[in-house]
Amino acid sequence: MSSTAAPSVSAGMTAIQIPCCLCGTMIHPNGANQCGACLAQQFDLKSVLQRGPGGHDITIHQCRRCRRWSSSAGKYDNYEIESPELLSLCLKHIPALDHGKGGEQYAKSVGVGKIHVVDAMWVWTEPHSMRMKVRLTVRAE
Repeated sequence: MSSTAAPSVSAGMTAIQIPCCLCGTMIHPNGANQCGACLAQQFDLKSVLQRGPGGHDITIHQCRRCRRWSSSAGKYDNYEIESPELLSLCLKHIPALDHGKGGEQYAKSVGVGKIHVVDAMWVWTEPHSMRMKVRLTVRAE
């Protein structure tokens, strides 16, 4: 008696790939039909993320006496320099990331959908410069 094995369903299926419309790299189809590198060159999210309301730099105030950080109107909290808590406070002050308070409309006004934070970390600055820098990796829809 001989037995015949049933063919595997996934053996005949392959993922469809198309060339990127700008550089020709083989990619899985998406709405723009472009690879990630070409999409990143077209959209400058840096200008969207660096600016606060009115186009000014994003500012978080620190009390000169008690060294606490302004977390909301009239409320100051104690955070260590370059701590995860202070990083979270900084990210909350970026309008394009604030989905609950008009951040989506702000991002859409410049032609970008919802912006999600993939990674965030501190960038070293001179201790006396009174500035802190954050490096963000984001994903936009």
